[in-house]
Amino acid sequence: MGLGGSALQGLQSFLEGRSQLVKLGDTCTDPWPLTCGVPQGSILSPMLFNIYMKPLGEVIWSFGVRCHLYAEDTQLYYSFPPNSKEAPWILDQCLAAVLAWMRANKLKLNPDKTEVLQVSHMSDRGIGWQPVLDGVALPLKALVRSLGVLLDSSLTLEAQVSAVAGRAFAQLKLVRQLRPYLVKSDLATVVHALVTSRLDYCNSLYVGLPLKTARKLQLVQRAAARFLTGANYRERSTPLFKELHWLPFTFRTQFKVQVLTYKALNGLGRTYLSDHISPMNPHDLFVHRGRPSYRFHLRHKCGWWGQGRGPSPWRPPGSGTRFPGKLGKLPPWKCSGRA
Repeated sequence: MGLGGSALQGLQSFLEGRSQLVKLGDTCTDPWPLTCGVPQGSILSPMLFNIYMKPLGEVIWSFGVRCHLYAEDTQLYYSFPPNSKEAPWILDQCLAAVLAWMRANKLKLNPDKTEVLQVSHMSDRGIGWQPVLDGVALPLKALVRSLGVLLDSSLTLEAQVSAVAGRAFAQLKLVRQLRPYLVKSDLATVVHALVTSRLDYCNSLYVGLPLKTARKLQLVQRAAARFLTGANYRERSTPLFKELHWLPFTFRTQFKVQVLTYKALNGLGRTYLSDHISPMNPHDLFVHRGRPSYRFHLRHKCGWWGQGRGPSPWRPPGSGTRFPGKLGKLPPWKCSGRA
């Protein structure tokens, strides 16, 4: 990784010379020297484990497959047209290479905990691929969880919205029991910790959702506002939001994306977001009153992204546009995603 000198010697001293034993009551086994692994609970351990897993990403990328590594969780994603004949072979070879690398590096890949999700149109039945991992056939799931977010095969996010709304209403019901014991400011703190925090988690995914789906989360926010203000359930929610200095749910999600975009454009955000945004040539596509515009580069070779009826967070709401090349003249804050 480019480390040397005293930094490398410090890491070497941190890892070498360790042993473990088993203690049961007053009886202990003899210490056994450790030749692999990192100490649990250490600050350096997650970083060292990521360094150890780095070659796995290179193995996956060699097949043209993208990956996302989060601690011991490895996600592979590959985009292909519905009639592709090469996709099954590439994916099977990639899975076999991942299994071989993990075996060679003292890691165990559990097929029972491996899930496969195929995202496609409802009319597309896919390529009929049945993935096999270590001799175990992996069924295609209709719903998987990724870092706490439920993703379905059509990316409607209806299951995610229903799950978040159900848990938020359950927490709000419990918080109501604290009203006789807490003042309004303390109740607001509890509501933010247990209810609105669930609405804000990954809420950038909710941009562009149909109103029918987003309404479930709007009802949670309205119920929380009426609870804190003591308003009647028939009273309008807009004055309550103003009193609490809350943004309505739909505007809250848009504000989240705009803040992330501003940080990415001004060097305040993560590099993996900044790499997808670049200044746009004024003579390319359109010019808006001589001001510089920006274009989002969606670096995914997905033939279905932005072309069908599935949700696309980069398509302007109500534009009716299905293909990024036909966006035409849009205000500069609306981006043209290129799949």
